Amino acid sequence: MRGPEDAFLPSYSVPNAVRRRLSLSGRPLTPAELEILRWASEGKTVWEISQIRATSEATVKFHLRNIYCKLEVTNRVQAMNEAARQGLY
Repeated sequence: MRGPEDAFLPSYSVPNAVRRRLSLSGRPLTPAELEILRWASEGKTVWEISQIRATSEATVKFHLRNIYCKLEVTNRVQAMNEAARQGLY
C-alpha cells in the first residue's frame, strides 16, 4: 500500500510479455522447440512445420516465440545463429 510520501512516485507495471520473456531467458530448449528450430533452419515455413508435426500453426508460433525468448533473440535468423553458437544443432 502506498502512503502519502509515495504520492509523487510513478507507478510502474511490467507487461505480461516482458515478464514472460524474462522468465524464459536462458532456460534450455525443449525437444519440441529443438525440432521446430531444426525445421526452421531448413527453411520450412510455419505452415509446413505444422503439417510435419501434425499440429496447428498457432502451436508452432508459440514454440517459436518461446525459442526466441529463451535464446534472447528477435527472429529466426538470430535464433539459428545463436543455436549454432551454443552448439544446439
